[in-house]
Amino acid sequence: MNRPIVFTPAVLNTLRSLPYEQRLEVASALTGELLLGAGESTDMEPEPSMIYSILRFYVKQASDRYNRTI
Repeated sequence: MNRPIVFTPAVLNTLRSLPYEQRLEVASALTGELLLGAGESTDMEPEPSMIYSILRFYVKQASDRYNRTI
């Protein structure tokens, strides 16, 4: 990916508020997909998977909005 990626304060605060194991799982999945270009993570437990999907949506939305302005 050659576009800027935007992690908003809300996304970062949500990640920080998660229990340690969930935080690692969700953050690893997000960075793996968005920064390293790996495929979307599908092997998570239901709760982290839901959080991942929501945060992924917010990061992509904020990134798209930012990239339209530059």
